[in-house]
Amino acid sequence: MAQLYNPYTMPQGLRKAHQELDQAIEQCYRLQPFRSDTERLEYLFKLYEEMVTKKTLFARQKKTIKRKS
Repeated sequence: MAQLYNPYTMPQGLRKAHQELDQAIEQCYRLQPFRSDTERLEYLFKLYEEMVTKKTLFARQKKTIKRKS
């Protein structure tokens, strides 16, 4: 594992797979890519702070049932 995730010896296919996965996950949060890890962390911590402040972090969402007419 240490060799696989070493930035100097990581196989190109694994690196590409991680980059694609990172991009897909980031698009769940916003459309434009993050310029750096710092920008990503700042953005995610801001979202977390908003959820904690509004107490929506662990709030249960009401499920709506669509009834057939």
